[in-house]
Parts: sequence; C-alpha cells; structure tokens
Amino acid sequence: MKQKWPIIFALVVLILLSPILFRKYHVPLLSNDKTVAVTTRPLALPWNDNKFGVYVGKSKAFSLWADLWDFPMFIYPFADGKRFLCDYDDDVDTLVFVVDFSASATNAPNSHKWPSDDQLRAQLARRATNVVIETKAFVRLPNYVELQEVSSYLASLTPSQINTRSLPLADFGLYRIYASKENLLLDLATNRQSIW
Repeated sequence: MKQKWPIIFALVVLILLSPILFRKYHVPLLSNDKTVAVTTRPLALPWNDNKFGVYVGKSKAFSLWADLWDFPMFIYPFADGKRFLCDYDDDVDTLVFVVDFSASATNAPNSHKWPSDDQLRAQLARRATNVVIETKAFVRLPNYVELQEVSSYLASLTPSQINTRSLPLADFGLYRIYASKENLLLDLATNRQSIW
C-alpha cells in the first residue's frame, strides 16, 4: 500500500496542474486550409485581465481583451489576410465584428444594416471598438458577404474541425468546452435581433 501513495500523489498533482500544463496556448487561424495567422492565448489563468494576441507571421496584428467573462470564441481570417471576423463573448452580449487592415477599410461600405435593428447595431459597434486593442486596423461590423462566407465555412466543418479552429470557452487542460456550431451560426445570422 505504501508504494501506491507516490503514484496517487503524482496523479493528483498532474490533474491539478493540467489546466496549466495542457492548456491550448495557440490556435491556428485557417483560410482555405492554410494557416493565415495564429491566436496566442495568455499564460495566465482566465480570472485575470489578459490579452489574446493575433499574429501574422511574427508580427502582432491586434489583441483582444479577455478575462473569465469576456473572451473571443472564434476568429476567421479572410483569404486576403487583411480582415479577421471575430465572434466574441462580451459577458452581456455576443459581438461579431471585423478587424480590417485593408487600405480601403475606412471607406468600406457600412454593414448594410446588419443587424437590422439600429440600437442593436450601435451597441455591437460601440462594444467591438472597446475590446480590440494594440492595432492600427479599423474595427467595423461585417457586411452580408462576409457573414455569408464565414457562415458557409462554419456549416461545412465537423464539430472536431470547429474545435480545432476555435478558442475554448473553458480550458481545463485535459478537457475543453467550445461553442457549438449552432451557436456560432446564430451569432452570424443575417436576421439577428438579439445582443446574445
């Protein structure tokens, strides 16, 4: 029996440290099955204020604020490598916005009234600019073409492919919880009427 205690102790320590040892620190951002960028999750655990960095090569393109209640769930890089659609849980609402590095970003057409409710659109736009930091990009709401592209992409993926390309909602090291395909698609719905 005495010989089993070190093994049991080692297993308990391994389980307790697994949220740190086995945490998913890097998430590839894929477009056409090619890695366009990488999201780096913070080393600190989520109850601190943190930043999720998005890197194109070795250069940081932008960061997103994160803590236990506010965090990105999914980031889609468009093939041009200059636009990134972010689906972000902002505690009291779910934000969908584009971080746009293209030269014409400030002259880009507006979101074509997405979502159609003016108050909801203003709330989403205002909050999006508050969570994107450390960037020179323009932050805006997506247009219908962008929404359709990301929705079609998500619809074509299996649940395991979505998990590979998404950021965990909760990461216990050996076990992770992700947003479902259905919830991600609801966030991008062209007829969205709710902040959730």
